[in-house]
Amino acid sequence: MELKATFDEMIATAERIGIAVRHVHLGGGGGGLVRVKSGRQLFIDQDAPAMDQLEQTARALAGLPELAEIYVRPDVREVLEDVARRN
Repeated sequence: MELKATFDEMIATAERIGIAVRHVHLGGGGGGLVRVKSGRQLFIDQDAPAMDQLEQTARALAGLPELAEIYVRPDVREVLEDVARRN
């Protein structure tokens, strides 16, 4: 698994299902999916290590019902399913 390519594909997947993605400085321990008014926003903590950003993003997206309806690259789907099983 190529970390950057997998992370970039997760971000693209989030955007395809209508989630606004925000890259912000949260001190290294934050990030995740929130509902704001009628939409959803995914906050990526730029202060967190790359692997933590990937893990936070995967946790935020894992199990979203919309993912069953769209094509998700197999390596990304594997990461999402692995995170969903652990939670």
